[in-house]
Parts: sequence; C-alpha cells; structure tokens
Amino acid sequence: MELRIFTLPFDEVSEGFPDEIITQFCQNKKVYSMKTHFFEEEGRHFWSVAVQYEVVLKGEDKIRALDDAQQLLYERLREWRKQYAGDLGIPVYLIATNAQFLQMIKMKCRTLESLKQIKGFGRKRLTKYGAHITNIIKDFYERGKQVQSEQEAAGKIDDLPFS
Repeated sequence: MELRIFTLPFDEVSEGFPDEIITQFCQNKKVYSMKTHFFEEEGRHFWSVAVQYEVVLKGEDKIRALDDAQQLLYERLREWRKQYAGDLGIPVYLIATNAQFLQMIKMKCRTLESLKQIKGFGRKRLTKYGAHITNIIKDFYERGKQVQSEQEAAGKIDDLPFS
C-alpha cells in the first residue's frame, strides 16, 4: 500500500479547493483511506489530503508488474492448473483464477492458512486444491534459496529475487 499527500491552496477566484487533481489521481487506484486536514499559514488557507492507495493494474499489466521469479512461479501455477483441470475434466477457473494466483504470489502463500486470505478461495477450494498449490509455491521458493546458496558458495553472488 502506498501513501500520497496533497496540499491544496484555497483558490480565491473559484472560492474552493482545486480537488480535481485528487479525483484524477484516484482514477486507476483502489483507495483504502483518505484523511483530510484543514490549516492556515500566513493568512492563507490549505487543505491537506492523505490518500492511502494501491495502483489497480489490468490483465497483462499485473503480470508485467511481477519480477522475473514471480512471473516464473505464475507460469508454473498456470501450467499445473491446466494439466490438473484437464485430468479432472473441469474448466481451469474452478481451481483458481489468474487473479487469485497473482494474489497468492504477492502474499507468498506457503500454507493452507495463508490461502484463506485469498478472495474467493474458500473451504471447498482449499480442501480440493490448497495442498497442491502451497506445495508448488513452497518448492519454488525452496529451490530458489538453494540456487542462491549454491551461487554464493561458488562466488557468483547475484541478487536473485527469491526470499
């Protein structure tokens, strides 16, 4: 979550505050909270607005916002889902949606408990697919740490994005 603070001076001509800048800023964002504060300085009136937000990305932009390791994990989860859904003869979205996979990756869901925080991932999905998904995520990050340790031991210290 990010924070942006706007300080708007009172406009004598329009007799108001130029709040269009805040409206425009919030168009592609999910706003969690807005806190306002009115103050006066040297006879001038100001309105300060703190906006707590998250940028809302669409489709491909969400995937591009992932780092290389996260994109690789995303593809692994999608490949597993496609194969598993094919074996069961069900549509892939019944296992998990792309958006749910993105949430899981951002939250690094390695436990069944952590999967409960994913919107739309209820008890039924958790029971049917949760262990498979958390195992894929755990294995991915454990292998990443192993590769990083091997590279450090060999003197090839790269800043790998696994943690």
